[in-house]
Amino acid sequence: MYRFCSLMLISLAVAGLGCNQNAAWRQQQALMQQQTQSQIAEFERRATGLDASNQDLHSQLAQAQQQQKILQDELTLVRRQLGDTTNQLAQSQELAKEREQKVQTLMASTQYRGGAVIKPNNSLSADLSQIQIPGVNARQDGDVIRLEISADAIFQPGTNSLTPNSEAILSQVSGVISRDFPTNKLGVEGHTDNQPARPPFTSNHQLSASMAQTVFDQLSGRYGIAPNRIVVVGHGSNHPVVSNATPAGQQRNRRVDLVIYPESAE
Repeated sequence: MYRFCSLMLISLAVAGLGCNQNAAWRQQQALMQQQTQSQIAEFERRATGLDASNQDLHSQLAQAQQQQKILQDELTLVRRQLGDTTNQLAQSQELAKEREQKVQTLMASTQYRGGAVIKPNNSLSADLSQIQIPGVNARQDGDVIRLEISADAIFQPGTNSLTPNSEAILSQVSGVISRDFPTNKLGVEGHTDNQPARPPFTSNHQLSASMAQTVFDQLSGRYGIAPNRIVVVGHGSNHPVVSNATPAGQQRNRRVDLVIYPESAE
């Protein structure tokens, strides 16, 4: 009987211990579940924050790209305006050169040479298309007519020495003057390119003046044009008709202009 009672007491104690252990386990499980839910909530909060930050970054990137486009457009506009300004400056410089040349032409046309008296004669009505002389370009330039004679066609390179072909060209030019402009005041203008003059010439002005003087000597001494009708000018490289940036442009600018004024010399 005593032994039976002892066994009962031990069984009850074990059962009580088991109940206590189950309660502790359930409490631990509840705590772990609570912690897990808290961690999940924290992760969700962080994820939401990251999404918001990501959206802000995308917005800032879009704003930066838009600002970059605005700046690029402004830069393009400034470059275009700079190009326009450069073109306008070049045009202004060209107009200034043309005005200077016209002033010099006007001054030359009012000068006296050998006592000649100049009076108005605005009858420059020759058909320039009929002037077909190799090495000569005839054109109207405001109130005057210019017969551009290529320096390479009548002079040795870089000199005032005439070539064998010069006689044919200058004789035809003098024929046009005698036939179509028998009394008009004339100017002989020498021009060079922008390359330095070679000895014996010390400057392009000296070379251009010497070229003009040589043509004057031929027109007046050989072809009978009255010297008191002619004004001789050397411009050097100051009045190019085209850019000197290419050999072809330099060749065009090396010339002697025979200028026919709308006045007559008597």
